[in-house]
Amino acid sequence: MTRMAAEILLGLLVMSWSGAAVAQTGQALERYVNGHRGPYRGRVLDAGTGKPLAGVVVVAVWRRDRIMPLHSRSEHYAARETLTNADGEFVIDADDVERNAPKRTWHPFITIFLPGYGRYRSPAGTSTTVTQKFFEGPGTTVELPRLNTREERLAYLDWLSPYDRSPEPFKEIPRFIQLFNNERVALGLPPYPKPEGQR
Repeated sequence: MTRMAAEILLGLLVMSWSGAAVAQTGQALERYVNGHRGPYRGRVLDAGTGKPLAGVVVVAVWRRDRIMPLHSRSEHYAARETLTNADGEFVIDADDVERNAPKRTWHPFITIFLPGYGRYRSPAGTSTTVTQKFFEGPGTTVELPRLNTREERLAYLDWLSPYDRSPEPFKEIPRFIQLFNNERVALGLPPYPKPEGQR
């Protein structure tokens, strides 16, 4: 996936998230963090069994809008990752990231990944939309649906592909890259290549 394609995809995801938030709350959510908003908390369950999932990687990615003459662009600012514990719980402390964040830094985008499972969703009987801000404060519970076919797993893996071949994913989110590559190998694909000069 090229950087341009990934930025287009990220833009579509941001518009979708913002639209869902407006539809649910009746008003637009503030786009930028404007100071410290974390830590970010949650609990991850198996959608089929309702049991907690341990060892799930949770990634928070902050982007920022950089204002340029006659235009602006969105660019990567920082990322943090953690794993869920035996009760499926996670906490990402982002004090250093957000207190030092430049102006126009977005709320973090949360990715939750475990090989063999799909994109997170709200548990049955709760709000049908989980926005990124729901992970602030006390956090929220989400479910991961199991993917039953190789085709489903490949499609989701392709959607999750690291956005380009820059070194940032390997430096900032090595546990995500490890699980991502474990899934690639399990599906008969080669590991995602590291940039030249990276160990």
